[in-house]
Amino acid sequence: MAWKIAAVAMAAIVIAGAAVLTRPPSPQPGDAAGSISIDVAGFPRGALAGQPAPDMSVALFDGSRFVMSEYRSVDGRPLVLNLWASWCGPCRVEIPEFSRVAEENPQVAFLGVAVEDAPGPAETFAAEVGAAYPLGIDDNLTVTNNYPFIGLPVTYLIGADGSITRQVNGQISGETLKAFIHHDFGTS
Repeated sequence: MAWKIAAVAMAAIVIAGAAVLTRPPSPQPGDAAGSISIDVAGFPRGALAGQPAPDMSVALFDGSRFVMSEYRSVDGRPLVLNLWASWCGPCRVEIPEFSRVAEENPQVAFLGVAVEDAPGPAETFAAEVGAAYPLGIDDNLTVTNNYPFIGLPVTYLIGADGSITRQVNGQISGETLKAFIHHDFGTS
């Protein structure tokens, strides 16, 4: 019985956190017209913050593979790693917003990985949402085994030095993602 209460409490925390992260921010005094400032400095960073990003290998839907250790040695940009699934409603809303942010921030790489999903539905979903960044599937469970999550979507921000700067559980808006990128990676 205690585990059921704990599970309900954890779900309530995740839902409350998602509501806070997706709520449109209120304009602050001094904000330029049409500009909204989101202060993410006090947001939780997650248990893996400060740790090196674990290696992983992901089958991309374009037929190639993403391997974290190879990426680190070849590209070296900060990375936004977004975990999603075809059955995840918030993921369908979040990926197009992340695509817009990816296009506006070429100094940051983006990767979306389907976890706890079947290849067929995941690839169909990927084609439907048409992300502006690579999408793939965790075909050998290196993401699932190395990047913990309690629900989907979940987003990891990985710095240019290869360390995890933040784990964000739940759906976040494009504006909030931009604030995290600016804060964690020092970009604008």
